[in-house]
Amino acid sequence: MPPCFQGSVIITDGFLIILGGTLTLPHHPQRRTATVIGIALVISGYFLSSISDVAVKYLSGGYSASQVVFFTALFSLLPMVAAVMAGGGPVILATARPGLHLLRGTIGFIGYMCGYYAIGHMPLADFYAMVFTAPLFITAFSALIAGEWVCRQRWLAVGVGFIGVLVMVRPGSGDVGLGTLAVLAGSVCYACSVLLVRRMGEREQAVAFGFYGALVMVGGAGLFLSSPTLPSRPDLVLFAVSGIGMGTALLCIFAAFGRAPAAALAPFQYSQMIWGVLAGFFLFGDSPNWAVACGGALVIGSGLYILYRETRSQPA
Repeated sequence: MPPCFQGSVIITDGFLIILGGTLTLPHHPQRRTATVIGIALVISGYFLSSISDVAVKYLSGGYSASQVVFFTALFSLLPMVAAVMAGGGPVILATARPGLHLLRGTIGFIGYMCGYYAIGHMPLADFYAMVFTAPLFITAFSALIAGEWVCRQRWLAVGVGFIGVLVMVRPGSGDVGLGTLAVLAGSVCYACSVLLVRRMGEREQAVAFGFYGALVMVGGAGLFLSSPTLPSRPDLVLFAVSGIGMGTALLCIFAAFGRAPAAALAPFQYSQMIWGVLAGFFLFGDSPNWAVACGGALVIGSGLYILYRETRSQPA
């Protein structure tokens, strides 16, 4: 039977948040099958998320970030609504903390605005390498803002990860553009969103985070739409691909972590780097340079080590 994670786990916006727990190794054929299904679901989810990002990159050349966020979030509500109706109806969206959902959605909106701007101004592989700084910010903010205990080894991993960021960014090289700064700002927004999810606890349904987040993004982006003109029919199809892909990706990831151990599934979020490199090379003619390859390896390695430390023990 596959590794079984016992502890507090929250999934939000496609990233795993582990609040602490222990790793055990049971042996049961049914759980092994569930883990295989979970792995298939989580890989599918991150693949669909990458498809959504590819569509966003195509659309970013002709539309503002607010337009891309608006239509993508709007279409993402379709699979979310379907999941809500299949899961018991609107009752599963009941919440005692609408204000925190609004705040988290607003922070998420800013993060997606930054992220979608970055996708349009940098290669996908570079974008994903920068996105994976989010677990580093989460760990740092957990200690500095939320007052959580972070062991010395995890601080060391955070330091190594940020060295990786410096390798990728290469301050003083003249290559630091607005896209780089935007994706880092998006990662900071995501880390702040995670801290809010932790504060909200585990009483909220997983789909509620995705539903309310998309709803706030639609409203927020709608306020910044520069033109009331609808996109062309081909572009609407791409927006539908982006939004439905993003919404379905989140549902696949929710389902995966509902079936299988978090420790067995979490590393597969880094499969997006593979899809990003392939899509960038075959669709956009991009090739990651040595700085992104080396720096990205440091960021991903530090993120995996933080995951390993989190799944080994609960801080005292």
